[in-house]
Amino acid sequence: MIPTGGYVADIAYTAGFYPETAPAHMAFAALCRRRSPGLALRPRRVIELGFGQGFGLALLAAANPDATFEGCDFNGEHVAHARGLIEGAQLQNLAVTQASFEEIAARGGDRDVDVAILHGVMSWISRTGQDAALAILRERLRPNGLAYVSYNCMPGWAPLMPIRQLTLEVKRRNPGASEQQLALALDLLGKLWQANAGYLTINPVAAHHVGTMLAGDRLYLAHEYLTEHGDPPAFSAVASLLQQADLAYAASADVLDSFDQYAVPPGTLPVIAQIADPVLRETVRDFAANRRFRRDLFARGVTELSPDQQRGLLSPLRFALAVSRSRMAFRFLGPVSELTLKPAFHGMVADLLASRDATFDELLALPAFAENGIASLLDCLALLVYSGQVRVLVDGDRVDLQPAQRFNRLIVEHARAGRFYGYLASPVARSGVPVDELGLLALAAHFDGEAPEPETAARHALSILKALGRRPMRDNKHVADDGEAVAFLCERMQAIFAEEFPLWRRLGVR
Repeated sequence: MIPTGGYVADIAYTAGFYPETAPAHMAFAALCRRRSPGLALRPRRVIELGFGQGFGLALLAAANPDATFEGCDFNGEHVAHARGLIEGAQLQNLAVTQASFEEIAARGGDRDVDVAILHGVMSWISRTGQDAALAILRERLRPNGLAYVSYNCMPGWAPLMPIRQLTLEVKRRNPGASEQQLALALDLLGKLWQANAGYLTINPVAAHHVGTMLAGDRLYLAHEYLTEHGDPPAFSAVASLLQQADLAYAASADVLDSFDQYAVPPGTLPVIAQIADPVLRETVRDFAANRRFRRDLFARGVTELSPDQQRGLLSPLRFALAVSRSRMAFRFLGPVSELTLKPAFHGMVADLLASRDATFDELLALPAFAENGIASLLDCLALLVYSGQVRVLVDGDRVDLQPAQRFNRLIVEHARAGRFYGYLASPVARSGVPVDELGLLALAAHFDGEAPEPETAARHALSILKALGRRPMRDNKHVADDGEAVAFLCERMQAIFAEEFPLWRRLGVR
């Protein structure tokens, strides 16, 4: 039996994709902080330690068919799910293993990995597991390789820790399945919340968090709150830990974290500017932003670039819309406040990208950037990438579209059966692009020859939903009448065929 190290093993984790784990995104994030992207620009081998359900790893493998991927996870259900995706999409470049980090570390390595992914792993496992993960990184990651490490962190988690401690106390005193333990803990928290318990009364952030938990995904909550090892560290502690694997902090995968004007409150800028030590500076920035979660890039041998070197690496990068132009949001939540994009800058970039992909140099030639040049364009692109509306494209040999398109057909088949994933694989972007439930139903109609006639596709989509015992949702309400449902779906299908389908074609999704 594979040891779990105190991690929840009887409930599978959620299946998600995180665009920050795409090597192309990591490369751009490093360049935003004027650090070399190293091997993330064109990786040959990528490993993920603790891949959860494996959906994100499989998507990356489908979108990057010219690279080799591997993953390990101790949870047999996770591995079985990942293998189902691998087999269903016939992915030849991905292998997954059911094993603990200790077992993988014992096999040694020969510096064969360009990019390593540890999403929500290091702060959730025992010290023995951490040591094993560090050994894997030390033995496997090549010089100039990048490691993506994300984790809950201090100080943002400070007011929430008593909630986790109470949840763990309920678990420890109620043997049984994690699902039952979580239900008992949430019931208790709900009663305390309704009774205006003192701790929650004087800690409004904690009170709000309990309300969010009560309405949250219980699969996620079980893994977040019932695992024995889950104390959020400070950035300095993680940097010290990764140093044991000969890795140094390079940049944040959250690209706006490299821009102080977006990453911290304005009043803290003079304080931060006085701090020269890079680790202390980053730790203080977390205090300034009250950061609760970090997505860090650690590197082996990656150095700071000169402005000319940064410019040379940015020039050939291309950029593409990940959502249709009409659905772009010009107002969204940033690291510390709501951000508003400017039509004169961001709109001009969006308009060009709506017509075609464009290189950094082509975007730089736009009139909006005549005055402030590179800095202004990089700021603009960072905002668009951070908001998930633009993807970074890395030039290279033409990529085989078939693996991603097989993967996407498989995702549509899962949607027919009631399992809806939120992303499709794009071999052009070498990443994922967001898709909603109706987008998947539109693709189902397309694959079944029921498109592009919107009404026919709408009836087809309604038949799939009805077979699943479901109804379309409009304004968070079920559309009960079939005629109204078809009219609503017809309007949505028409927009998807007109706007999303051409974009997906350009991105190699279909």
